[in-house]
Amino acid sequence: MEFKDKILPQLLRAIKNRTPIHKQIPNKGKIIFNKIVPYLFIYRVPESGKDRVLSELTKSELASVIFLPNGGDDQIIQWIPKLTSALADEFGTCLLIEVWNAPIDQDTDIAIHLSQKNALVLAEYLKKNIETEAPELLVELKKETKLPRPSRLPLLVNTDDTKSNIVLSLGISVRKTYEDTSGVHLPLLARVFRESLAKGLSRLFFEFVRLYTTAKATEFKMKGQEKLYSEIYEIDRALAKESQKFDFLLLITPTNSHEAWLQFKKDKFRKTPIFHYRPIPIDPDIVKRNLYNLRIEDIYDPTIAYLFRDKRRELDDMMTMLASRGTSDFKYGSLMVFGNVDEQLYELAKAVLTAIDSIAQTDRQKPEEEYLDAKAFAQLAEEEISFLQQQSPTFKTSVRVRDDIAGVMVNHGVLNISKQYRISKRRALALIQHEVGTHIITYFNGKEQPFSFFRLGVPGYEQLQEGLAVLAEYLVGGLTNERLRILAGRVIAVQHMLLGHSFVETFDMLHEEYGFSTNTSFTMTMRVYRSGGLTKDTAYLQGFKELIQYIQEGKDLNLLTIGKIREDYLPIVHDLIQRGVLRPPRIKPRYLHEPYTEKLKDLTQFASIFKMINY
Repeated sequence: MEFKDKILPQLLRAIKNRTPIHKQIPNKGKIIFNKIVPYLFIYRVPESGKDRVLSELTKSELASVIFLPNGGDDQIIQWIPKLTSALADEFGTCLLIEVWNAPIDQDTDIAIHLSQKNALVLAEYLKKNIETEAPELLVELKKETKLPRPSRLPLLVNTDDTKSNIVLSLGISVRKTYEDTSGVHLPLLARVFRESLAKGLSRLFFEFVRLYTTAKATEFKMKGQEKLYSEIYEIDRALAKESQKFDFLLLITPTNSHEAWLQFKKDKFRKTPIFHYRPIPIDPDIVKRNLYNLRIEDIYDPTIAYLFRDKRRELDDMMTMLASRGTSDFKYGSLMVFGNVDEQLYELAKAVLTAIDSIAQTDRQKPEEEYLDAKAFAQLAEEEISFLQQQSPTFKTSVRVRDDIAGVMVNHGVLNISKQYRISKRRALALIQHEVGTHIITYFNGKEQPFSFFRLGVPGYEQLQEGLAVLAEYLVGGLTNERLRILAGRVIAVQHMLLGHSFVETFDMLHEEYGFSTNTSFTMTMRVYRSGGLTKDTAYLQGFKELIQYIQEGKDLNLLTIGKIREDYLPIVHDLIQRGVLRPPRIKPRYLHEPYTEKLKDLTQFASIFKMINY
């Protein structure tokens, strides 16, 4: 008893000093303040035993109390009103939320209980966010005359505080749909409940702070270690370690592209070229085993857990692709990782080609006066890197000219250029912004984040990344008609490959039907047929199309450079920035500075790729 008598003063002193505190009450429960916030989350463990979903949800909150209410000594029940009053004294108002298992007659999956009029806007906001995260869950509001609490259990708030709205109270009853009729835990359903509730509660907290307290939401941004435990960083390091054991793009790209082109030309474009690839330095099965040994299911933070699972799934799919490199199965793995060609994109690609091809040849094919070789292009890239280093001295990368790749590619923040590469001088600036201004900058900005996949690439990042890179070409005035034709032609080539046509048939289609040069037709076909069939090249046109719509909606372009992300990650990015886990982008590309941003105004006036064609 003497031990317990000391706990309440310690808790109240911690609230006053705003210092984190954890208190374990033997045989009773625990009170945790990872941060002193105007919010307290309660779970009273029933006599029937602890519910795993509700217990894990409670542990994921910033400030929580989880305890057994049975027995004669219920000091914790007496402490909670004093804690909420102390929090209200500090912040002007306190929000108390209690969660419990719903009775068997509850029709909905989740019910949000309230009796205070001032709590209605919060309850509605929570309902909306849970439904957004998990549309399959049925959520209802229950407006009641009495303050919310589980059946036959005492109140945990001072009624004077609730009457004056110093303390706002919400209850959440959750139906155990995540267990079958015999009580067996269903982990996938449990995850849906836990993550949708946790994400909804996280957003509710910031909305409550904004509307009801004297504090600013920015005061509650967390330093990473305050919320993200060491196990999370260990899993991130393990995922990064597996990712960096192989270079996916280099492993699926031929090493003999130039020699294959010369042989293809010698064979009068009638024989399918033979491509050679680098040895695969890993055993895909062992990588998969390592990935699934990671205990991602133990992570309480639902946002971080989702990010890790998403990355693990992509790495798993990539392992499947590498294991089937050079076979027809590779193509099916590519469809899982990079997606298919939808009909709307295919029709857009055909329309772009038709529109450009309708322009008179004399207007469309302007002679290129000067070309840069690989060494000169590398020099331009070095100059751009020097420009970017003015924003941050820590921005470092390199440029490599090599003979075992085709064209230009960025891998792990390094620009690789083929020795045989040539580019027109007027296209060079555009490609510098594409490769250095987009791919390298997003790698560097991603490297500044606490999680490795922001630099390595979240699953499906290619669409937004390539769309942004094409936009960069447009903003610096280098998106030529021929470049647009190539982006459209790649979509046509991928579709032709997926329909079962051979390498030679797709080459003929590009050259004879659409008028691409033999060299360009070969390169486009090689990119699509490499390793057994790669659908990645649809990302450029699809990403560009979606980015134009993004700009039309007035959204922040600079945020897209925070790392290698995809558009549906942006709510997660906003959430993690708000929580202080992620940092805003450090480096801004040249094309998002004046005078290039003037052209962004044009994009708000039209929403069509066809307006970008040089007629």
